[in-house]
Amino acid sequence: MKRKLFIFGTGNFAEMAHYLFTTDSGYEVAGFTVDAPYLERDSFKGLPVIAYEQFRSTADRGEVDLYVALGVAKINTLRAQKVAQVAADGFRLASFLSSHARVAPDLVVHPNTMIMDQANIHPQVQIGADTVIWSNTRIALKVRIGSHVWITSAVVGDSTTIGDYSFVGLNATVAPFVHVGSHNLIGAAAVILRDTKDYEIYRGPRSTASKVSSLRIRNIPLIR
Repeated sequence: MKRKLFIFGTGNFAEMAHYLFTTDSGYEVAGFTVDAPYLERDSFKGLPVIAYEQFRSTADRGEVDLYVALGVAKINTLRAQKVAQVAADGFRLASFLSSHARVAPDLVVHPNTMIMDQANIHPQVQIGADTVIWSNTRIALKVRIGSHVWITSAVVGDSTTIGDYSFVGLNATVAPFVHVGSHNLIGAAAVILRDTKDYEIYRGPRSTASKVSSLRIRNIPLIR
């Protein structure tokens, strides 16, 4: 019999968590919960949505776990605060490791951490609690990733350190032996070649619109 799981949140990430836990885990997703001021519906994905204040007073800790599915708001601090509250309220926090991820057997998956499909994680990697590793992320040998981190389809070179509460955006690259400070925001396609300090922001290159309209080339075959 599968253990029951409630997901904290009803946003896009909560919807993704519902899909992953439903299709590729030993849990049965039984419902969702949010703080009472944000309770705007009584059901989501065909399951009940319960105010957390009610949920924590009635839920049996021995029968149900929680996964906090909040995004990167305030550079992951909002999710971290809720994770701390849920743990203090006596709930066990679930984690997710996709069966389609390529992960070394020595990896320890901590509470409220999610590792999605097609992630490639080499040996001797350490990943902290409440961290999200999105699909197609590559993490090389001996990388150290802190807690409350979010990495989205990026490449992280070997022996790199990524500090707590940092965000690494889509297709970003962090070179080997680099130390990324805590609370960093590394944008999509950014390339980090040197150590960073805490609370820094790095932006990747941005594309600009061509002066030529696509109407002028729509009849030109792109493949000959």
